[in-house]
Amino acid sequence: MKKKFVIESLDSNTDLNGVIWHTSTKKPKAILQVVHGMAEYIERYEPLAQYLSTHDILVIGHDHLGHGESVDMDNPLHGFFCEGDSASIVVEDTFQITQYAKSRYPDTPLFILGHSMGSFVVRNYLKKYSHLVKGAILMGTTNRRKDITLGVKMAKGLNTVSPKTKNPALDKLLFGSFNQTFKPAHSPFSWLSKNPDNVESYEQDEKCGFIFTNNGYYTLLSLMDEATKKHWYITIQRDLPLLIISGEKDPVGNYGKGPRKLALELSDNYFKDVTLRLYNDLRHEILNEKESLDVTLDIYDWMCHRL
Repeated sequence: MKKKFVIESLDSNTDLNGVIWHTSTKKPKAILQVVHGMAEYIERYEPLAQYLSTHDILVIGHDHLGHGESVDMDNPLHGFFCEGDSASIVVEDTFQITQYAKSRYPDTPLFILGHSMGSFVVRNYLKKYSHLVKGAILMGTTNRRKDITLGVKMAKGLNTVSPKTKNPALDKLLFGSFNQTFKPAHSPFSWLSKNPDNVESYEQDEKCGFIFTNNGYYTLLSLMDEATKKHWYITIQRDLPLLIISGEKDPVGNYGKGPRKLALELSDNYFKDVTLRLYNDLRHEILNEKESLDVTLDIYDWMCHRL
């Protein structure tokens, strides 16, 4: 059974839209907190949540600021997070959802999954809160991009001058090359999925695919910068189980190279339980490919073996 809830964001101006998929039992065997990606929203994870909830795993998540229903409904601006230290607020809002879940199920182990932008949110979250989770799943993630340092500086200046201005030029700079491998590309979002139904659904959904504001790109790049800098993992507990899971045709992960480097980095630095799973022909949104059930089963099995 799916229920919505609302809590106040730490930006003090916006309510966060949360969703919880309950199990049929009063006490689930585990909780999975899902942290969604850029320019989408939490209810896109409905198929994963429905499968897990019918297998006694409660699923919870929220729309990030500037996404889905976590916007000012009188003047909605998708792609704008908030004023102030927006990257930290996004991380702390994610922690608020953890608190919400744990207050209701204090003795139930909680896993956290972050997809794409959400994976960088989770990596920053783990720096402070790895002791609260049973395991973490990093999906559609990568290692450090060469242009991150310059990108953060550029976006910081633009955010100072005009935070709410949409920036298609920066969007093209960051993501414009992602379709090059998939020619002929029938959509600017072909890199997301080889499943044409998913791409069409994404294009037609007004809550997906929007261009970020200057504030949005500054927040995204700040999260990526902090999540991929040297020794970013230093405060994370070394016995935390980590699942790194991506499509091998995902340009975000540089076609498998990024997830491989990340798994090696963590293993080389004494993390005891690092699992890497790449899917040969899948692109960025592995949960929306036609093989999504295989991915869901792998996530479920990984979690169950760590309970």
